Amino acid sequence: MRTHSLKISFIALLCLTLAGCLSFGPLKYRQVKMLKQEGFVLTEEGWSLGLPERLLFDFNKADIKTDHQKEIIRLANQLSKYNLQKLKIVGHTDDIGNPEYNQNLSEERAQSVSSIFISQGFKQNNLTVLGRGSSQPYAPNTSEQNRANNRRVAVIIIP
Repeated sequence: MRTHSLKISFIALLCLTLAGCLSFGPLKYRQVKMLKQEGFVLTEEGWSLGLPERLLFDFNKADIKTDHQKEIIRLANQLSKYNLQKLKIVGHTDDIGNPEYNQNLSEERAQSVSSIFISQGFKQNNLTVLGRGSSQPYAPNTSEQNRANNRRVAVIIIP
């Protein structure tokens, strides 16, 4: 009888150990849970959070509004707490205007978000900053609402 109890105890301990090692690809369960709570979604590029331009920037600007800097700081601290410090930050625009201008604006917006992460202790060499202009719309640029959705900065986790 005692041997049976030892076997059950060993199996239970083994199950607990394996559950603690549970991960989703290169990320651990607790990291994925936090990312989902923050609003990240799994895309083909990785876990991604789109930060809408209308919340972060004034029209045609790359400086982040002061009242929204606190939210990015909170996000940076949360990612750091869960040891998610390698990021790709990608700026996007709608298709209105000169493509070269939109490309530069998307890069400047991504850099603005990146600078907040750096100010919170992220290492610059762990951040990839890209601008994609209007080349990857979230929705067709057929309405003002869709164009607004396309003006965004995405924060993507690099495992």
